[in-house]
Amino acid sequence: MALHIGEWLVLAMMVAMIVYSLWEADKGKMAVQAGHKSKVKLYKETMVFLWLPSSVLLLLIGMQIVPADTMGLAWHNSWRNWVGVLIVVLAFAYAFWSIQSISPGTEQFKQLSDAMSQHQWMMPADKRELRWFAGGLSMSAGFCEELLFRGFFLLVFSDYLGAILSLILGSFLFGLCHLYQGWQNVLRTGIVGLILGGIYVFTESLWVVIALHALMDIYGGILGYIVHKHARFDVTTHRSL
Repeated sequence: MALHIGEWLVLAMMVAMIVYSLWEADKGKMAVQAGHKSKVKLYKETMVFLWLPSSVLLLLIGMQIVPADTMGLAWHNSWRNWVGVLIVVLAFAYAFWSIQSISPGTEQFKQLSDAMSQHQWMMPADKRELRWFAGGLSMSAGFCEELLFRGFFLLVFSDYLGAILSLILGSFLFGLCHLYQGWQNVLRTGIVGLILGGIYVFTESLWVVIALHALMDIYGGILGYIVHKHARFDVTTHRSL
């Protein structure tokens, strides 16, 4: 595999990310739940974790060692690009409608609370945590993970493994980086990664999947914040009674 030493470095850092995720596993979750680490600190650590290899890759792109065009970072104004824009707009509209339609005390809200119970330990519980989660962690994850596991991974391995196998392998490794959320979520995240990869290949734009990824994470963070907020309200109400 004829790669620049910088590209080998990015690959090595991606492998290190996966190994660290496997080694770390539940440690971050246990630290947050035990009160030894704040959620904001966890968000910041994860952002550094994401930006280290991404910064090296961006440097390679800036030096034109890795062409931006072959990474899906160039806008061609094609119909595929514009279909991608439409997908992002529709996803944003759905997320906005979904958040506006949430009504505490309903069966829908109970189902939402039950669905998010496994991840509430990392979801923002106050406005400061929400700002860091949405504006920091979600934006970083959307940009960095798509840059690495969709754009760069497919660029490096498609010629050797083919696009489909590269998408599957990249999505699996992407899922492993989320082991701290549990093995069930590794599978779910891997499937999401596969879908995002398919959208990337179809729209020929990495910006589309970056936007979708960030939007999904921000949407999840807002839902988590809403569940936390009304759970605290319910506790306070019951105590006052």
